[in-house]
Amino acid sequence: MKKLIPITILIVLFLISCSKEPDVKLFSPEAFAYTLDNGWELNATVQASGFAQVEKENSDFYYTHLNYTVNLFTPEDSLFDVDHDSVIDSTEEELMDIQIETQIELDSGFTAGNYTVEFIVEDAYSSTKDTISTKVTLE
Repeated sequence: MKKLIPITILIVLFLISCSKEPDVKLFSPEAFAYTLDNGWELNATVQASGFAQVEKENSDFYYTHLNYTVNLFTPEDSLFDVDHDSVIDSTEEELMDIQIETQIELDSGFTAGNYTVEFIVEDAYSSTKDTISTKVTLE
């Protein structure tokens, strides 16, 4: 009987760890800028994984819904919500990760220097959120 209690505890802990809710994680942020006649075009991407994928009744598809906001930190200012959108996808197979991208035009009022692009991504199905940033230089 004494041996049965530790085994039962181990089984319960294992089942709890296996049933963990999805938790969105961001990785591999990248940003680069192109010079335009009147400013720059800033492009940034990030990969997301660990998000919930819902298989709806009477459907052979997995549904994903991620909402994102992009903030931009310039040498002079902090600009919040410079871009926001949703990535809504349906696929026949579960996804390991998904790419989120933004494209922002910066006029000539933006000076050359070091900038930081911040992504905030929330999984609409699991209500988990993650934030990641990357640096880019405008020259």
